[in-house]
Amino acid sequence: MVDAEPQEIITNDNLNASVDAQETMNKVVKAENEKIHAEGEAEAIKLVNEAADKYFVGNAQLLRKLEALETSLGNNAKIVVPTGTELVNIIGEMAGIIPLDKNKKDSK
Repeated sequence: MVDAEPQEIITNDNLNASVDAQETMNKVVKAENEKIHAEGEAEAIKLVNEAADKYFVGNAQLLRKLEALETSLGNNAKIVVPTGTELVNIIGEMAGIIPLDKNKKDSK
């Protein structure tokens, strides 16, 4: 960028005015940088909101079920565990989580 000294000008109606091109260009560049920064922040917020809408809905529902179960267990709720079942599956079913199959082997 070239440094330009302030210039004296005379307007059409014979008034004296001072123009500092360097200062004006600095303001333009600063405004453009702020605009780019704001657009970047807006895009980031948009992406976060889209991700939350797409991926968090199911997790929020599951979290709410787990919190309700936690409250119940915290209030000394009684759970009957039938013979041959796993406690983790009973609690999971109460929270709406798919139970684990103890007899199923991983095929790795």
